[in-house]
Amino acid sequence: MSLETDIGCLRCLPLFQDMPASRLKLVALMGERLQFEPGAVLISPQEKLEGVYVILEGEVEILQPSESGEERRFVKDTGSITGDVSLLSGQPFIATISAKSRVLALRIPKDLFFELLQTVPEFSLAVCRDLAGRVHRLASVLLREHETV
Repeated sequence: MSLETDIGCLRCLPLFQDMPASRLKLVALMGERLQFEPGAVLISPQEKLEGVYVILEGEVEILQPSESGEERRFVKDTGSITGDVSLLSGQPFIATISAKSRVLALRIPKDLFFELLQTVPEFSLAVCRDLAGRVHRLASVLLREHETV
């Protein structure tokens, strides 16, 4: 794909839609475009991440074994970002992320991710909103699991 196509693709994603053009171009240039076939692992448990993954096309599945031996599965699709919580918390990743379908992803290097958070308020706000949405969904699931009938 061309640089202009990459920029256009990023501009369509909620995390990047309000980002200034010059910064968006920097993300497109410095990001590593990766392709994964179904079943391929993007991130392994305990991995110390060196960047975040933006899912440009396809779906990824997050698998985490529970204490009861069952696996919990969550799906993220086009436009999702993953790895950000691990980078922000400084903690290793706690699950396996694999491609559920053919996936095209952009890996944004850790240094660039933090620079964008510090220098582009629109991006910082978009990441905060994304994180808040995920915390809200997680809280909803946890509350439903512990409801009494």
